[in-house]
Amino acid sequence: MNNDIDQMVNWFRVKSSQQMQELDADELSRAKVSQLLYYVQGICVVVYGINAFTDDLVAGERGVMIPAVERQYAGETGIVGYISAEDQADYDYLASIQQFQAILECVWQTFGHLSAIDLMEMVQYEQPWAETLPGEPISTELMEDYFKDKVIAKIKTDN
Repeated sequence: MNNDIDQMVNWFRVKSSQQMQELDADELSRAKVSQLLYYVQGICVVVYGINAFTDDLVAGERGVMIPAVERQYAGETGIVGYISAEDQADYDYLASIQQFQAILECVWQTFGHLSAIDLMEMVQYEQPWAETLPGEPISTELMEDYFKDKVIAKIKTDN
């Protein structure tokens, strides 16, 4: 899959925008999208045996941090803003890849209703983050083992 991280962020931005219009929901934040992408990566590695994206997931002080997302949205908390035609095209493109759309929707349905703080607290109790030194990339192998045993099973029981 190895889709561009910006396309995936835009997928979540569009999804958040839709939810904001329909349900008066909170705007997607930089911290929340990073945690959601952590789950996308872990599930993709387990289900398809490949990374969803090539960017590193870094063990931040309070959760997962993605340097590219931090750079793109530096100084911003809410990241939805204006949805351009290009943002919508990224959403549509990823939605057209059935297997990938299934993972994105699964993550959004399972974790999208949680706040950034709730997600960061969850991640802090999970083995991949807890066993990674702050500032270091979280190992794909560690994520694969953990997601196979814990996260996929949780999603199956929740859905």
